[in-house]
Formats: sequence, structure tokens, C-alpha cells
Amino acid sequence: MTYYISLPFFSLLLIVSQMMIEDIVFSGKIALELSLIVVIYAGFRFDVLRGGILSFILGFIHDCLTCSLSGLYTLIYVLIFLISKLASLRISPGKPFLIMSFTLICALFEGMMVILFHPLLYGGNISGHAVAVYLPQTLIVSGVSPILFRAFHWTEAVLNGRKSQPVKRT
Repeated sequence: MTYYISLPFFSLLLIVSQMMIEDIVFSGKIALELSLIVVIYAGFRFDVLRGGILSFILGFIHDCLTCSLSGLYTLIYVLIFLISKLASLRISPGKPFLIMSFTLICALFEGMMVILFHPLLYGGNISGHAVAVYLPQTLIVSGVSPILFRAFHWTEAVLNGRKSQPVKRT
């Protein structure tokens, strides 16, 4: 029960933190989407209800704080969670190369969705500069995903009061 009560607060903290990191480290040019990695991790480790609610809230807060198209990131995050949930049946979360590859695919999917929906809703094309910036962003996110998967797993173990063990296929 406390998970669902604290979820909006920690989701807001995560989105604000990733926006601060984006501004401080990358001068606002490249977004480091920690929330995307959390959604993918949830697909591998959480049940459908718990992970679905987490994905929905993260997407909703991301939409609210970035002034993006209303509901776009909510839809994308829930879709990525569901895809990750299906992929968790085949991919072991303990293998860093597979996690990096899967995160890269999910980040490219997210970028493709944003690029496809932008002209439909705002008119005009998205600039070529935005596409050129998006590729390094996906590489950075996929590169840090195995490290964050381990950190999330360790945090999950500490919060649940047990010793962190190697990640196994669920």
C-alpha cells in the first residue's frame, strides 16, 4: 500500500532529477532518460499492475513537467512497459549486453514515436538537429542501463529487507 502512496512523490523526484542532470551535465542539449530505464526495469521485475501503474505515473509526470503533447509519454511508457514485460520472458536481466541492446531498441522506439507524432499534432517537420541529438541520447541511455539495472535491483532488495542476490529470470 505504501508503494502506491509514495509512487507519485518518487516519480516526481526522478523526473525532476533527470531534468536537472540534463541541464547541468549536458547543458539541456541531450536528455538522460532515467525514467525510461525505470520503465524497462519494471517490465523485467514487477507484475503487470504494479509496473503498469508505475509506467503510467512516470509518463504522466513527464508529460506534465516537459510540456509535451498531453499523454504522449504516458502512452509511450506504458507501451514500453508492456513490450519489456513480454521481452522479460526471453531476455535475462542479468546479462548486460542484452539489457543494453534492449534499452537501445526501446529508446529508438520512443524517439520514433515522438518524431512520428510531432508533425501530426504540431504541424511541420521536426528539425534534423533534433534527430541528430537523439542518437547520442539513445546510446548514452543504453550504455548506462546495465549499471542502473544493478542499482535498481540493489535498491529493491534493500527496500524489501533482503540481501541483494544476482538477478534471475522471472
